[in-house]
Amino acid sequence: MLQTTQLRDIPRVTLIKGSKIHENVQVLTGYCPSCNTKYFADHEHVLQPNNKHTKVYLNSAKYLKVGQSLWVDRVFSNTVLNGMYSFHASASAFTEFWNNSFWSVHSGDAKKITRRQIWQSFVQESIRSIAAVSNINVELQDGLAIDDVTKEAFSLLGENGII
Repeated sequence: MLQTTQLRDIPRVTLIKGSKIHENVQVLTGYCPSCNTKYFADHEHVLQPNNKHTKVYLNSAKYLKVGQSLWVDRVFSNTVLNGMYSFHASASAFTEFWNNSFWSVHSGDAKKITRRQIWQSFVQESIRSIAAVSNINVELQDGLAIDDVTKEAFSLLGENGII
């Protein structure tokens, strides 16, 4: 296993862990030269025999990338999922709640969370939660837009009443 990123190029991101915001967190990527697989905190990037890349959504991931420079832990993403289901909250309503409750007391320079990042958290946590019950890691074509991820995940997980 090799580190794929040069030390000077390691991304520094914002991480939401529970309700706390941590800034300038380093994100490392691993690489296996034998199988050409890249290992990220939330997924694996696998080169298929047809030279196409597959993104494997790991159910065991402890952190999820939900924006260009925003990562969240599974406690946060599960809170989003439960809030939207239990309170029938929209992504916009949950965004406003979180920013008013937690971002407003943060003393750093982190940007407010957006509705799109909340939606990304909801989709990714939903996929992993349902896939975990089915004992599979969802594998999708790499680079899909979030709307296409939901369609593809539903076609894989939506059968027989799972969703």
